[in-house]
Amino acid sequence: MRDDDRTGPPTRVSGRMGSKDPAGISGAISVMLSAGQLISKRVMLKNDTFFAVSARDGSMRPGEFLGDGLWSGDTRILSELRVLVNGAEPAAVGFENDDSAATFVLESGDLRITRVRFVESGLHEHITVTNRGAAAVGAVLEVQAAADFAAMLAIRGATPQLPPAVPAPATPTMDGVRFVRAGNAESRTRLITFPEGMQHQLRLGPGEEFTLRLDVVPDDDRPVVDFVAGLEQAKAAYSRWADDCMSVRTDNPDVNALLEQAVADVRMLMNRYDTGIYPTGGLPWFAVPFGRDTLITSILLLHVNPAIARGVLRYQAKHQGKRVDESNDEEPGKILHEVRTGEVVDRGLWPHILFTTVDATALFLCALTETEHWTHDRAFATEMMPAAAAALQWCERYGDVDGDGYVEDRGVRYRNAGWKDSFDSLTNVDGSEVARPVALCEVQAYLHRGLVGMARHTPALRARAAALKRRFNRDFWMPKEKYFAQSLDATKNQVRAVASNPGHCLWMRIVDRPKAEHVARRLVSPDLFSGWGVRTLSDRAVNYDPCSYHNGSVWPFDTALAVAGLRQYGFAAEAERIARAIIEASIEFPLHRPPELFCGEVRVPRQPPKEYWNTCAPQLWSAAAMLACVSSILGLEADPRRKRLRIEPIRTALWNRIEVNGLHFAGQRIDFAVDGTEVKVGGLPSGIKVN
Repeated sequence: MRDDDRTGPPTRVSGRMGSKDPAGISGAISVMLSAGQLISKRVMLKNDTFFAVSARDGSMRPGEFLGDGLWSGDTRILSELRVLVNGAEPAAVGFENDDSAATFVLESGDLRITRVRFVESGLHEHITVTNRGAAAVGAVLEVQAAADFAAMLAIRGATPQLPPAVPAPATPTMDGVRFVRAGNAESRTRLITFPEGMQHQLRLGPGEEFTLRLDVVPDDDRPVVDFVAGLEQAKAAYSRWADDCMSVRTDNPDVNALLEQAVADVRMLMNRYDTGIYPTGGLPWFAVPFGRDTLITSILLLHVNPAIARGVLRYQAKHQGKRVDESNDEEPGKILHEVRTGEVVDRGLWPHILFTTVDATALFLCALTETEHWTHDRAFATEMMPAAAAALQWCERYGDVDGDGYVEDRGVRYRNAGWKDSFDSLTNVDGSEVARPVALCEVQAYLHRGLVGMARHTPALRARAAALKRRFNRDFWMPKEKYFAQSLDATKNQVRAVASNPGHCLWMRIVDRPKAEHVARRLVSPDLFSGWGVRTLSDRAVNYDPCSYHNGSVWPFDTALAVAGLRQYGFAAEAERIARAIIEASIEFPLHRPPELFCGEVRVPRQPPKEYWNTCAPQLWSAAAMLACVSSILGLEADPRRKRLRIEPIRTALWNRIEVNGLHFAGQRIDFAVDGTEVKVGGLPSGIKVN
């Protein structure tokens, strides 16, 4: 979902308590817009529900970038953080960031300033000033900070009812500063320094150093973590996560870096609940639980770490719709769209749990059946059956608006409630409005796959799935285009846009095989395939815009689903071509980190893909897409009844040799290597076979 970005000018607290920031928001708008094009160059750290966003020198300036700050869920508990030496900001000379921690290196004359930061129930930082010169140096080290307690949805412009966020009054304490929001004593932040003080007069001889510890935490009863122990724990958590996940090594260092970053990003986006782990959507805008994003990710990463799917499904089952409530679009059996907290919820401006999504409920069925299929965990499937039955009932009773067997999007709260949820993502070929409700092609594919999977437990559903597949291939097929329509409108006429959505239909195997060849050919045709990935909309469309949100951009996850579908239908060459393109595109981005989306302009030799102006990076299903594309190239497919894993690799220019360790399958872990197309399997667990 896109929103306009708005915020108010920040005020800061420093060694000179209560000084004002002279730069207002109006003077910073052009700076923020250009900075928005380079979100991938912000430094992001996250641990559970706390996350920090800063520039590459460690500073936080919401007047420069709206998302900067330390966030607790949807609330910014620190909006500005700057380090000054003699009243000026030191020059940035380098930084390192491995998702668990960040190190920023700055210089001011002969002084080297090193800032080491991690996140654990707040922000923790060591600021070390070292004299690298041959003579003694005197300097004033100063920390400036502010807390505005802004709501994430407010700074994105989604809740204009909220007044602009203003900096909270700051009160000096014995060990730092306390920020308490006026009129809301529950909004409280402590900034703790050791040695005490926001300003320090330094005198350092050659080689001498001074270290200031900085902790920014909610002002509550939680103890502040020890810095050394906390930093070690943060790094150890990523090491344990890597051990728990499938690992991949190739003879291509860039591919290795990309995949390592993807696995680490999934861990960074993870929250923990009583139901298990649950990855959030992306930073900085979507660091909350989402429905469809995590369900698709869960399916893509079953072989990497099935604990993700179990945590996601349990959480969604716990929060499944129980009643009809128009205020948040809740209906019995419906699966959530997003979960929000903080001021917008407390004031009644936004639901705590919003159910406005047309696809998550069918995807819940897909994720559950695919989890059972891949893990062979019958006990878990049985545990989830009541939620699955309720989800299936929603599809029949509430999702199917007119009783025709299709799940329709009514366009109630959002104009579009599928994954392409921007207001202009669904139009007729002449650009005119589409009459609602609409039946999106990919939603019917999700439903079909869910019915096929549920038929293992309820055999009568096989006939319903087969009937849906027959009707889908009749009603959505465009003979002239030899492609599937993006949707059917309220009168069951085709919305004849040529878009990426049918790639999802291949992935879910609803497409008749004779038609699949035409779909495959179109997905690699120049109007859809940019050379970097599959465009969301054909460049022949009247509303094509390569740098729009959904009308011509490239989304890595969307492309990865098309790749998986192509491989499943036997179009190996097309799958490898597109998979290689999206992986090569992602390698071009900073930190080898694929963004939420990028512009769909034609690939030009020796030029990187163009960044979208306001994307998320890291982004959950983009990270998952990298691992999914590797799996498609390897031709991984499960046969759980026989406990057999198929590995059918195809040659790729991305690597010659690839080693896979710890792949999860049927409750066991498998190691294998591929040289070209020759598969060499390590010792197999008892009962497991590899084809």
